Amino acid sequence: MSVVTFDFDDTLTQTQWDPEEECFLFVGPNTAMLQTLKDHLGLGNEVHVVTSRMGPEMDTEGNTWERAQPAIVPFLREHLGPDFEKVSGVHWCGSLKRDKLAELGSNRHFDDDSVELSNLPDGCSGVLVSTLHGFE
Repeated sequence: MSVVTFDFDDTLTQTQWDPEEECFLFVGPNTAMLQTLKDHLGLGNEVHVVTSRMGPEMDTEGNTWERAQPAIVPFLREHLGPDFEKVSGVHWCGSLKRDKLAELGSNRHFDDDSVELSNLPDGCSGVLVSTLHGFE
């Protein structure tokens, strides 16, 4: 059994730049990555969702993420259905994920952020994710 971790924002979800609002707005789930997560659950792997958000559903100023991204746990419940109960944990880091991934013993991490992937702990391989196409 492997420990597999997934970033949330722009990995399990998709956003698109809105020039009028001058920000990224949530446009939907990344179905390819959600299927990949389900596939790992089906293989019996231990799966965690690890986000660099500061805490449950808040950013550094205490604002909710509803415009840019949905709340994590309700999103996962909706899009994973009964498989959500098989997810081993959802973790908020507030910074680079390296220490949390090491603590979890992650063998593979899926993320859209090349900085996160260049800072993985020893023994963890990274997969760069494109939110509009699945894997890069």
